Amino acid sequence: MSTWTASAFGLWAAYWAAMFAQIAQIAHLRAIDDGVGAMGCSWISRSLLAVGFAFFLLAKGL
Repeated sequence: MSTWTASAFGLWAAYWAAMFAQIAQIAHLRAIDDGVGAMGCSWISRSLLAVGFAFFLLAKGL
């Protein structure tokens, strides 16, 4: 995988991780969630951050 491709995928994953983290925060602050949705968004956010970090390491060649 080229460095450019790995970097693009890493940025994409980080962007969506931030979006899901924001959704979880809004649901928590508005108290419109029973906890399952916020926890689901949080889990997705953490997973996407891990994927983004893996692509970052791949781009660095480690």
